[in-house]
Amino acid sequence: MSPINHYSLFEFHYISFSLEPYNGNMKTSSQLLKELIAKLGEKDFASGKRVLDRHKNRKGAVSRKLVHISSPFEQMGKRCYGKIALIKNKAPMTWAGKDLIEEIENPSNKEFVEITNFVINFNENSDPVIMVEFNNSGPRITDIEYYFRQFLKDLRIAKSIKYVLHLDVDYAQLDKDLKNVFELSVKVNAPSLPHSKGADWFTAFSNLKDGTGFSDARIQLFFDRRKDSNGKLIKNIRGLDFARNIIGWLKRDPQNIERVEDLKMSYMVDEDENNIIDLDFIKNKKTSIINIPFYNKTQFKASDFKYCVGQEFNYYLTTGKTNLETQGEIVGQGHA
Repeated sequence: MSPINHYSLFEFHYISFSLEPYNGNMKTSSQLLKELIAKLGEKDFASGKRVLDRHKNRKGAVSRKLVHISSPFEQMGKRCYGKIALIKNKAPMTWAGKDLIEEIENPSNKEFVEITNFVINFNENSDPVIMVEFNNSGPRITDIEYYFRQFLKDLRIAKSIKYVLHLDVDYAQLDKDLKNVFELSVKVNAPSLPHSKGADWFTAFSNLKDGTGFSDARIQLFFDRRKDSNGKLIKNIRGLDFARNIIGWLKRDPQNIERVEDLKMSYMVDEDENNIIDLDFIKNKKTSIINIPFYNKTQFKASDFKYCVGQEFNYYLTTGKTNLETQGEIVGQGHA
């Protein structure tokens, strides 16, 4: 392989999976997920059967075909490095009669797929932790959860699977600490509205959309930073109720964050007027940025990728923080 000629930045987020076993099965979430990964890696598992169209039952929706490529176990089964691909709709029809995985991994077919990398750390007595690459054009965390869920049921390994995002600001703690709110901006796209019944704060969006004829809705709310006779900032009581309604909605199901395109808030957790916090809920994820060396501008060594990502994952599992969070560092440069 030719010398390194540039580095590419990879962004990763973190989640935990919780699996519910069938009655009589006493296995932990890590053991159940490991069983699924082992099944997906069996040689007699036909590549064509690995393809799942997430939008298959959605009328008029563009297909979203997902396929698990590989997840070999390492470190005596304590970890695996996996890949899941999104097959673009322009992919050749001839793929159907060939080894699909081979076609996906062929460099000449790169334009037909988007691949997302992930790493799973199995904790035998607790939930597995997954480090997932953020690929804006490829499979997301929700796609991986969907894919695993379908096969867990088909193979009778687990009843259900849920994921929990690892956040910089925890929703439950925020709900508890919130003392005042001054600004709130939120945008929801129309397709999300029918799926969010029971969320009272969505009513304003439905009324706004229906009354104006626009397909998307955004509201921006402001509360003046006025002081009372004691020199303290006046509390926005109704604004706090509205904000807590949204936070409660996220607490009940963290996946609800996928239903909004934008959600920002300026708030206080104490009485110090110099300590007003700006929070972007969409970006409120534990994040690692890793520099991976590339060769010929298109390839990286698997060993470099595993080393850089593995070192960061170890640091996060040990400290609960990323290097970016702790030291402001982008990690990784490969290794000899």
